[in-house]
Amino acid sequence: MLIIRADYVNIIIVFCYIFSFYLLGPITSSMFVAIPGFITTILSKKYYYRTYEIGKNKYLISIFLSLLGIITLSALYSCLHLTFDFSYTKTLIGQFIHLICGVFVVLFLERTSIVPSGKIEFYIVFAFLIQSIIQLLAMCFPSFAQSLLYFSRAYDLQSGYGGGVRGLALSSSTGWSLSLTYGIVFIIYVKRYLLHNLRFTYIVLGILLLAGNFFAGRTGFVGAAIGVILFLLNTDKSIRYKIGAVLKVLIFIFIFCVFFVILFPSVTNILVDRIFPFAFEPFYELYYNGRFGTSSTDTLIDMWKIPITGKEFLLGSGYFTDPIFGGSFQHTDAGLLRNLLYWGVIGLMSMFLYEVVLIHPIYKHGIHNISTYRFLLFLYLAIMELKAPVLGFNKMAFSVIFLLGYFYYKENHYAFFSNNSCIQRRDVH
Repeated sequence: MLIIRADYVNIIIVFCYIFSFYLLGPITSSMFVAIPGFITTILSKKYYYRTYEIGKNKYLISIFLSLLGIITLSALYSCLHLTFDFSYTKTLIGQFIHLICGVFVVLFLERTSIVPSGKIEFYIVFAFLIQSIIQLLAMCFPSFAQSLLYFSRAYDLQSGYGGGVRGLALSSSTGWSLSLTYGIVFIIYVKRYLLHNLRFTYIVLGILLLAGNFFAGRTGFVGAAIGVILFLLNTDKSIRYKIGAVLKVLIFIFIFCVFFVILFPSVTNILVDRIFPFAFEPFYELYYNGRFGTSSTDTLIDMWKIPITGKEFLLGSGYFTDPIFGGSFQHTDAGLLRNLLYWGVIGLMSMFLYEVVLIHPIYKHGIHNISTYRFLLFLYLAIMELKAPVLGFNKMAFSVIFLLGYFYYKENHYAFFSNNSCIQRRDVH
């Protein structure tokens, strides 16, 4: 985990792009960090040439065309149904602006050399490590948590469940989207660090990521479970190694918890009284009430009981937002149902295909387990679609997948930039 000076800047850039926290009015950090790439494009002929070459990048072209296509299709559906509900379209337009910012972000990240896939995974994981530390500090210092509200606007979450367990992140989305994306990062973390070797620092890194997810939601733990599956399916390591690694991790976590309780008793009390009942609610329910579940899963199950006609299944209704009360149409948050209700199976499949376009370049010739890695990333996102709109729709998840897809594509098509002598390849596994 060697960090050089340029890495510190790049991690901050990736942090600001993914979490896109508010700076002034509608201006977000993702827009702000796109400015250096934009300025260098204007002032430097070298960067201008790179921008021109990026404009011919087939991966980017496919994303732009796909996104423009579904934006047009979503607007067309609401017009054909005469509902004129453009809430879905507005979200996709926001993602289009975010994509443009992303182009200048990757341009800035490549200011010295091509960023290999392992390096961008490193940046993403460390961006979430910083986020985890921010949330831990916010839990310990309420005044710091209050100062974050200017950037996150998470007033409801901070004052909600558990007296401020959630809403402690430096992000425009501090709840569902944050926990969703933590799940993606757990899978990246396993691939980037645990599939090759098991070190003390890697275990600490994983514990801090898990701690950060405590303050975001339980969704991320699904990604952590899928990360475990990725580790167990690893064909490069023997079963003996895997069993030994699991035992080492469990022993270290036990020792870590013992020392933590001894050294930080006041923080431990906060964890036991406020954090654990939220993070491990299913197990608390099982122990006290004899049922394994949560209030949110009960609500989600009820949301799946809404009726859908054959016409809505095929063509949708043109409503994404309730025209009278606002909020989700038919009062369901399930992404699969919301897509069907809005634009039917055709629109739903369009979003699935768009996600395939985003995630498809994540492969690497000659590297084992990479296909499993890509499949499990997609599987996780598809599972989460059962809870809320995710595939091709969630901006924070899009940010991570876009960065991965772009740099995997560049690494697999390095000859595309081979005529630029000032770029030297540095491969990081």
